[in-house]
Amino acid sequence: MAFEDEAFERMHKIMSDGRSSMMEKMNRVHRGEPAVMRELNRHGELTPGQLVEATGNSPGRISAILSALEKKGMITRRTDPQNRRRVIVTITPEGRHMVELHKRERDKRMRWVFGQMGERNTEEFLDLLARFVTYLSLCTPGTPVPDDATIAKTFEKNGIPYEPAADRVNVELADVPQGTGRCTSHDDTSDDTGGDAGDAAGDNAADASCSGRADGQSEHVCE
Repeated sequence: MAFEDEAFERMHKIMSDGRSSMMEKMNRVHRGEPAVMRELNRHGELTPGQLVEATGNSPGRISAILSALEKKGMITRRTDPQNRRRVIVTITPEGRHMVELHKRERDKRMRWVFGQMGERNTEEFLDLLARFVTYLSLCTPGTPVPDDATIAKTFEKNGIPYEPAADRVNVELADVPQGTGRCTSHDDTSDDTGGDAGDAAGDNAADASCSGRADGQSEHVCE
């Protein structure tokens, strides 16, 4: 087995082993009340339909979440005077305070993790993560496989020195039809480990360093 295959299998196992605990918690954060509150905190007010689209929840699930948040005093709902069929959801001052508390708690936990890893391992991890996310940003559906000039330009744009690995391997995309230049595993039937990994990393890195793509446009993992 080639090293890149072994690396992918190892990443898959690392994320899968933690799925029962970490992923369960992350899914609640990403799709439950905290997700709705983050969107409202960012935009101030949204419609239930916009929250469905932003969080990936079903309309019924959003309705239940909004009812719970309204009872807690975190949001208010009102009918749009310009369109009586439209509901406007607004975050309250109490809601903004809750979001800030959650953010502080999350940040403290991330600092605890880095503290346990130690300065040297943390610096190495963040340097490698920046490179990983930059490479990841170049592997998107419908785009050509990047050449060295494109890779170097993207690294420069992100303020990262481009130093190709001495032992790098150009993996053949044998199962991609000729002429498409597409990365594999971006269809809806692919394994979701990469997505979960990106989501988990994204939120736990204080919404900044691990969004899945360096320019914030994609969260796919190329197999």
